[in-house]
Amino acid sequence: MTLKRYLKSSLAISTLAFAGSVLAGNYNIGTGIYDITGPAAENGFFGYATSSQQVTGLHQRARSRAFISENSGKRVVFVSTDLGAMSQAIKIEVIKKLSSLYGTIYSHDNVMLTATHTHVGSGGFSHYSLYELASADSTSLLGGYSSENFNAIVDGVVASIQRAHNNLAPGSIELVQGELDGATKNRSEAAYNENDDAGAYTNNTNNTMSVLKFKKDNGNEVGLINWFSAHPTSFSNQFTLLSGDNKGYAQDRFENLKGTDYSANETFVAAFANGDEGDTVVVDGNANSLPGYEGSSDEFANTVAAGTRQYNKGLSLYGQSGQTLSGGVDYRHRWADFENYTVSGTYTGEGAKQLCSASRGFSFAAGAENGPSNLDPTIIEGITIDNVGNVNPLLQFAAFLVGPDDSCQHPKPNLIATGNMNWVPEVLPFQIFVIGELAIIGVPVEATTMAGRRIRQTVLNQLSSQGVTTAIIAGLANTYSGYLTTQEEFSMQHYEGASTEFGQFTLAAYLQEFDGLASALKNDTSVYDDKQPRDRINDYRNERLGVVWDGKYWWESFGQVKSNANSSYSKGDSVKVTYRGGHPKNNLRTQDTFLKVQKKEGSSWVTIANDWSWDTLYEWNRDGGDRSLIDITWNIPTTADSGTYRIKHYGDWKNGWTGRIKSYSGTSRTFSVN
Repeated sequence: MTLKRYLKSSLAISTLAFAGSVLAGNYNIGTGIYDITGPAAENGFFGYATSSQQVTGLHQRARSRAFISENSGKRVVFVSTDLGAMSQAIKIEVIKKLSSLYGTIYSHDNVMLTATHTHVGSGGFSHYSLYELASADSTSLLGGYSSENFNAIVDGVVASIQRAHNNLAPGSIELVQGELDGATKNRSEAAYNENDDAGAYTNNTNNTMSVLKFKKDNGNEVGLINWFSAHPTSFSNQFTLLSGDNKGYAQDRFENLKGTDYSANETFVAAFANGDEGDTVVVDGNANSLPGYEGSSDEFANTVAAGTRQYNKGLSLYGQSGQTLSGGVDYRHRWADFENYTVSGTYTGEGAKQLCSASRGFSFAAGAENGPSNLDPTIIEGITIDNVGNVNPLLQFAAFLVGPDDSCQHPKPNLIATGNMNWVPEVLPFQIFVIGELAIIGVPVEATTMAGRRIRQTVLNQLSSQGVTTAIIAGLANTYSGYLTTQEEFSMQHYEGASTEFGQFTLAAYLQEFDGLASALKNDTSVYDDKQPRDRINDYRNERLGVVWDGKYWWESFGQVKSNANSSYSKGDSVKVTYRGGHPKNNLRTQDTFLKVQKKEGSSWVTIANDWSWDTLYEWNRDGGDRSLIDITWNIPTTADSGTYRIKHYGDWKNGWTGRIKSYSGTSRTFSVN
């Protein structure tokens, strides 16, 4: 049976009643947001895997945004984090902490953790070697693990869920969808066009934007989840400040519009989450993209352009009436052992097949079409068993030593045997939430457009007769397992196919898993895990160094202004002040700030911007062996009020004699904005 026939026939036979559904009615809903920002200096990123890219400051604080939906005693938790990916280790630790707080209320089954996939988010939070290496930089070439960053993320995610838990109250959930055309493009068109069903679709990207609106019965609007498939790669691999990228911009604007108070236990929470974005990039590109994908040389202009499109469409949909969800909440989750996995012929169309031990192919090292790695002239996309002989012989030999070819992976020639070396997760989480008429499908990968379509259809084939009308892919959920391509795309061995870990039948295995979960939801039956994932919290890893001490000249003080503001500026200008400071690793200043822009109102100073504001930059610079200089920049908005302003810096320094960490502050001269 072909895949197309399977999808059609499945729909025809899906006639059983949804035993788990309940009568229509309101939900209990809760939202929460909390800071998960990691070290703002001397840390790696997770995204581009570029050793020359090291964190030198902060553009936007990273947040965890949590949403709880409950009906008739069943609840689900959806979390979107401003990270490049979700790690299995984070999920495991979050569930441990939630279990200690709430017992059995929250588990792997009903908590879904996702990442926006910003490529300028902090790295070093995975317990698997491949992703540790991906977070390396010039100061930590063997891997860049940061327990400080890991703990900040785990604690922040838990805190966001606690806030959502504590403000649960009756409310409604409304779904609105629309098309955002012209914002994205497929970066792997040749691979996409290999799909048998490519001609059945108008677009080669998923242009549907889905918005969930959360409103309490008391009239308070408390949040939205916006899913749109796009790579947050508007900032290039030359950018070295932590940021949420284009989705971060959209979140910032929406939360500013709604008056979000990040210190409040309950406030409006706007999550711009990701979907099946594996082969989808924004049309603006970035400052380092190839022709055809290029952006301008202005990193911020590219990011604002891509973020504005998502914000504007999201705001438009939020203002429209949609489908008020009704009915039950339910969920299924299963751990599947992909190192020992058989896919039924129902899903392969070629009889039963075994998945392969995980590996990355040569074209993984080539990078994608919009941003090739330039590792070696012979490392390009499309390297298969048939043409791998054209690769630099030294690279072929090195690849043989660490990843000898596995015939199971055909036509992929192995570059790195990630499975044999235990460098990547082999037990993967599969998860579906049902909230009334909506199914949210948590996939632990970057799924391509066509892979996402086939997964959604498989789930709808099971649940549509039960009233589920919409299925949404929630990307990068619960762990990270590279990419997911169709069998046809895999055969092309572009970057995405070479990064599909378990071979050509990986998507068929995903269809099998999600079909089984959807069937269990429909029939109100249980599912069983193959095995539990490894908890590697106590394994050895290459930990980044902390701060030994902070130095200064004897005549200086911490917080002292080294280069001051001018006396006056015009709107649209930039103000830059330099301070003698301490290393930001001394104190992440969680739920706090490294800076404040303040305006004089009468005899008081009112804060109008912080280090999470889009128009501010916090930059750390090494000044000799132990000294730090802190640059704070405020790009004055053209909409700023005229008046008198100042910039304050807050930091912490470490005493080399006692090891004590002490706080300090510094204040610029006052200046006028006209």
